[in-house]
Amino acid sequence: MHKCGVSGLLEAFASTGMTELRTVLDSVCNGIVVVNYQGMITFFNTAAENISGLKAETVMGKMVDDVIPSTGLIRVMETGVAELNQRQIIGRCEILTNRTPIMKENIIVGAVAIFQDITEFNEVVTQLEDIKRLKSTLESILESMHEGVVVVDKAGNITMLNKAYSEFLAVDPKEVVGKHVAEVIPNTRMHLVVQEGKAEVTDIQKIQENTSVVTRIPIVKDGEIIGAVGNMIFRDVKDLKSLAGKISKLESELEYYKEELFKVYGGKYTFDSIVGNSDTMKCLKEVAAKAAKGMSTVLILGETGTGKELFAHAVHNASRRRQGPFIKINCAALPENLLEAELFGYEEGAFTGARKGGKPGKFELANGGTIFLDEIGEMTLAMQVKLLRVLQERELERLGGTKSIKIDIRVIAATNRDLENMIQQKLFRQDLYYRLNIFTINIPPLRERTDDILLLCRMLFQKINNQVEHWVEGITPEALAMLMQYNWPGNVRELENVLERAINLMDDEIIIAPEHLPPMLKKVNGIKAETGDGFPPHDLADIKEDAERQAIIRALAAAGGNKSKAAKILGIHRSGFYQKMQKYNLLK
Repeated sequence: MHKCGVSGLLEAFASTGMTELRTVLDSVCNGIVVVNYQGMITFFNTAAENISGLKAETVMGKMVDDVIPSTGLIRVMETGVAELNQRQIIGRCEILTNRTPIMKENIIVGAVAIFQDITEFNEVVTQLEDIKRLKSTLESILESMHEGVVVVDKAGNITMLNKAYSEFLAVDPKEVVGKHVAEVIPNTRMHLVVQEGKAEVTDIQKIQENTSVVTRIPIVKDGEIIGAVGNMIFRDVKDLKSLAGKISKLESELEYYKEELFKVYGGKYTFDSIVGNSDTMKCLKEVAAKAAKGMSTVLILGETGTGKELFAHAVHNASRRRQGPFIKINCAALPENLLEAELFGYEEGAFTGARKGGKPGKFELANGGTIFLDEIGEMTLAMQVKLLRVLQERELERLGGTKSIKIDIRVIAATNRDLENMIQQKLFRQDLYYRLNIFTINIPPLRERTDDILLLCRMLFQKINNQVEHWVEGITPEALAMLMQYNWPGNVRELENVLERAINLMDDEIIIAPEHLPPMLKKVNGIKAETGDGFPPHDLADIKEDAERQAIIRALAAAGGNKSKAAKILGIHRSGFYQKMQKYNLLK
């Protein structure tokens, strides 16, 4: 609208006050605001109300700058210069406005702004720009693909042929666009796919001298087939065979590394590894097998040397997590600060000497599998609190870290301590006990299942025979009776030590007899442990080691399996106690 036209229109409106003209101006889609020479609003049409969200009755007679800040109408009257195609924000709308002074007899008597909401227009422009960028990106992707791609319309004419396909066909893509696909690609079925509407996946097609593998997919829009896209997956079948060979090799390597990883982190034993035909052991293995089927936490109780770790391995290997890692940690073997770092891991710089890059903890390593917390009764109360949080939340934070790490693990815990008694003594948290004691396996001591001793001896013979250079086939009834009469405070572990000692001291014999057994068993059975000349049957070093081993076993029994207490009973440091246990093979 020209300045003179607007001026004349408004002058006529102002002079005549015609309701018809007001109706016309209220009907147009553009907003119109008129101010007098004082800057006071004298007209505000319906479109201006809709765009600004203001009502004419509330703005009429008010100063325009108070109603629409930065309107520019005052400036237009001051300069006398029209401002055309100006962008302005009113409320939540962006408008395009023309501001024009109103002249009467060459005197500025007011100003008018005619504006239009361009918010939706800008959104459309933005969408179009996004579509253009997306189209450009897709074209770049198709051009950079190694696989050949061709697109046809519903008539079978080529609308796009990428660089890889055009080079393979030795054609110029600009020249073939618009041609029928059958004229460009030998033995093609693209036009037939458009007609039939059926996809053809990994089809064999003879193209020139090559036997190619291709896929043809119809393009459907609003239920109508508008074209098809073809993809040359392999230029020649020989490429497919080569890829299949590489995949086969990678699968073999993957299986190898899985097996090696399983050897390192997997469970070593199954329920078949647990020796025992007594009714007690049969029932126990049935219960443990049921526990293995679920995902609940398992608590294994039993004296030292009864085979708690053996059951933990067996439960893991019988569970759905058997392909995952089996991570074990002895909670009594490390002081609290080291145990926390081992369980939860740490970030770089968490403490002096922390490994560069940090280190994952046992819980992280066990993700997707099982973690075995051995001797959990030795854990301090402070560590019990941290363990409880991990069990409840199934997440942890590394030492020195701020990020929570989600974990998916099954927990198996074991102890030789009386946890209920420890709860009464405020040495073990009741809430942690309830969290652990979902499925309990209580392994009986060897003295309560002496019927299994012969089977255990046969199994241990095979194990020991592979470790020493002496082959033993069995044990005499007299020697077996001596073993069955013994109390076995060290349980199966002590039995293995006794048999290993006997085999190492044998000469050419292949059957263990009473004279091969240590003095303590002979003493229990009322047999003198002396030779004909009144001296012990072995040298002083053997006697000393045997006495030391038995002292350790008795101290452990007196301390209820608590290694710290057993070390105090013997009057030696805890680290020295562990060294002696390792020396006498009592840490298995």
